[in-house]
Amino acid sequence: MAYQLILASASPRRKDLLEHIGFTVKTIPAEIEEIMAAEEEPTEFVKRMARTKVLSVVQRVKGTMVTAEPPLPASSRGNREGPARWVVGADTVVVLDGEVLGKPKDVDQAFDMLQRLSAREHTVVTGFCVFDLLKNKEGIQAVVSRVKMKRMSRPEIEKYLAVGESLDKAGSYAVQGVGSYLIDSIAGSYSNVVGLPLCQLMEMLEEMGAHDILPY
Repeated sequence: MAYQLILASASPRRKDLLEHIGFTVKTIPAEIEEIMAAEEEPTEFVKRMARTKVLSVVQRVKGTMVTAEPPLPASSRGNREGPARWVVGADTVVVLDGEVLGKPKDVDQAFDMLQRLSAREHTVVTGFCVFDLLKNKEGIQAVVSRVKMKRMSRPEIEKYLAVGESLDKAGSYAVQGVGSYLIDSIAGSYSNVVGLPLCQLMEMLEEMGAHDILPY
């Protein structure tokens, strides 16, 4: 089946977000090490990770294009059946008191994270990168949302952890899942907290010339 975007991620949440607004998406997970450099700011870290993911997938895609037919010319707008021109990648972190909270290693670490987040405000930072395979151009941006969690008792945290959705989530909670009831308020982009800021992504795609695939 023809697709319009290549998503440099294995995240079902990011794929769902893109498909929900009308894109056809092919996922090609990027296999990279996500290690934060010393004194690197969270916004710079997620932008670097998003770009690294995208460029890793771009290299793989270009490698398969060597024996394939040449890409469509820039004038071929409106053709939704041609090879995908656009690669999108993102990286999301939860930040509390300047510390990045990644995915927990186990249930004990997940419990500690949620206990620290209880009744407090933290930030969710997503960096995303868009690459135009036709013009070899890229765009990159970071978006920040502020999230306030409800006060959680020990039994409540334990019951939430038993749901089983914490271990593959930054900060140990899923805003789009059962964990949504833990959220007191969000200031900023909701989809950013899920893992991909759709408003800013669509603006970048439009600015970079992806008019023929936009769902509006």
